[in-house]
Amino acid sequence: MRIIFLIIFFVVFIRNDISAQGITKNGQTTNSSPDFVNRNGKIVGVQNINKNGCILSLATLTTTSISSLTFTTASGGGNISRDGGLPITARGICWNTSTGPTIANNLTVNGSGTGVFSSSMSGLATGTTYYVRAYATNSMGTAYGNELSFIPGIGMSYQGGIVAYILGTSDPGYIAGQTHGLIAAPTDQVTTPQWGCVGSVISGADGSGLGTGNQNTIDIMAGCSTTGIAARICGDLVLGGYSDWYLPSNGELYKLYLNKNAIGGFAFGEYWSSTEEPEPWTNYAYILHFGSAGSYGGYKSYNYLVRAVRSF
Repeated sequence: MRIIFLIIFFVVFIRNDISAQGITKNGQTTNSSPDFVNRNGKIVGVQNINKNGCILSLATLTTTSISSLTFTTASGGGNISRDGGLPITARGICWNTSTGPTIANNLTVNGSGTGVFSSSMSGLATGTTYYVRAYATNSMGTAYGNELSFIPGIGMSYQGGIVAYILGTSDPGYIAGQTHGLIAAPTDQVTTPQWGCVGSVISGADGSGLGTGNQNTIDIMAGCSTTGIAARICGDLVLGGYSDWYLPSNGELYKLYLNKNAIGGFAFGEYWSSTEEPEPWTNYAYILHFGSAGSYGGYKSYNYLVRAVRSF
């Protein structure tokens, strides 16, 4: 009997000791009150459990796509799918010119509660990269959605096409206080033409930077009489009430590649530029792959994609 009593006493003592110390994590005792593990494996105290036994937490949300772009405004928003077991007291979007924007930066306040909401941003600097996140606040703190980036103006419909690039202070043609840049046709031109005139050197069609594609196109059309070539398709294009379209230079084409998602409609393939390779490789002109960003010579008689541009 004395042995049985000792065994029972030992078991009760151990159970009470475990109950008093709570749950352990990585061999460490949490505190003197029992704790619970949430769905992310994080230990939370009894004070973070509501009356229904649900673990309280920050909200769960996503940031919705940027839309309605102009040179100085844009629209965004969010979707709060979980409130964390507590009322959402504030929600909106926050943005900054650096990554990781918080409510300490620019923000909107768009009511309360869960679900989808929309916001508007104004006073933006044209051509500047912004980062934006949706936010939601409950009594546990403020949670943020995924981060998106955008450039005011890029991707907006304008003057017959889509704004593809805005000149910066170091770009040729930049004028302080004015907005200029490149407009891309809304879609690829329907054919995949040759560059044309294999075996011929096209005098002047060697510009590779910003502001050179138009003159390249003029030179190609003057020096190569072949019909249906890439430069002629662009140079003869009348679209959206404008007739000053051209085949972009290699450098201009790369600007389209950088903003391809905002512009839209590009294929995973190679696009002609208006830049002829230098001698002795004048049977080639530069192409750019819109998947890998690789820039290299394409044989002039080969067929590649074309996207016309114009300057504004």
